[in-house]
Amino acid sequence: MYDPSWEEALFVDRVSLDPRARVTPFVAMQRVVIRMLFDPAFVDRVYADANAALTGVDLEPELVEQLLSNDQRLWNADRLRRYRALKILLDEFKVASTLVLHECGKLEFLDAFFSSDIFHAAVQERGYMALAFVKYLEDAFEAGTLSSRHTKAALQLEGEMARSRRELRDARRGYDRAIRQVEGEKTGEHIVAQPGVRATILPRGTLDVIQHIEQYLFQSSQVPALALCDDAPTPDPLPALDDANPVAYLLEPETRGKVDLSGIPLSFAKITAIAVRPVTADEMRTRASEQGIEANDVDDLAGQLIDAGVLRKVRLG
Repeated sequence: MYDPSWEEALFVDRVSLDPRARVTPFVAMQRVVIRMLFDPAFVDRVYADANAALTGVDLEPELVEQLLSNDQRLWNADRLRRYRALKILLDEFKVASTLVLHECGKLEFLDAFFSSDIFHAAVQERGYMALAFVKYLEDAFEAGTLSSRHTKAALQLEGEMARSRRELRDARRGYDRAIRQVEGEKTGEHIVAQPGVRATILPRGTLDVIQHIEQYLFQSSQVPALALCDDAPTPDPLPALDDANPVAYLLEPETRGKVDLSGIPLSFAKITAIAVRPVTADEMRTRASEQGIEANDVDDLAGQLIDAGVLRKVRLG
């Protein structure tokens, strides 16, 4: 179950949600502290050569000296910190992470996220750990470390749900991410999705995979020691996926992390996905046509989505 409180506890400087905002030296150091608490290898680099390890971080010499004044062994005193944080991530991405472990067979692969450049950048640049975790897994597919179609489909759905939750949460705190990211670059009337509303197109059978893994996890949770048994249940065989006949879904976030999922026509999904960032009517027509939607139908489809409260019109500049 998604609980935003853990992210608030970790990323304590979320008063300003704009990643481009300048921060005080204390906040900059606070971020370095978080990185050191999660990554012993980074601690070693900081103590060996702080200037090299902290390149790009604007820290005053006095603050660096304060970091190094601590006994280095204390940074790793809590040896379960990474596991506790990983458990929180696995709770939100329970199907994708289960399939990752089913494919690679090593918890070390997921634990290595906390030593990755992606994790460090998320902390130092005011990112969300969950979205950094999604990128970590997406990059593993690009690198060929992961290749399972089932894992990729589950990650696509759970990743979009994670983005949906956080975009709505940010908007309710006054930071409409879709609009703020293009401020100063665009002017005039634009079409954009409501905060957190997203669309995704998945292989047919993806929801069957989700339900199958959830059932497997429930069964396994009844006797945790099953993992030690040779005859323990496994996720195999996995339900079949049909890439040739994809299914489109609309994601609509609600309070406390709930995301409603509903099936929609492919054309509606494509229009909604285009409008995840503000676009003009002309840009919408061009991009929709490139995805096989008749130009004459685009305005009508967008109008229906606006009337349904999925999309909105905004004036920028």
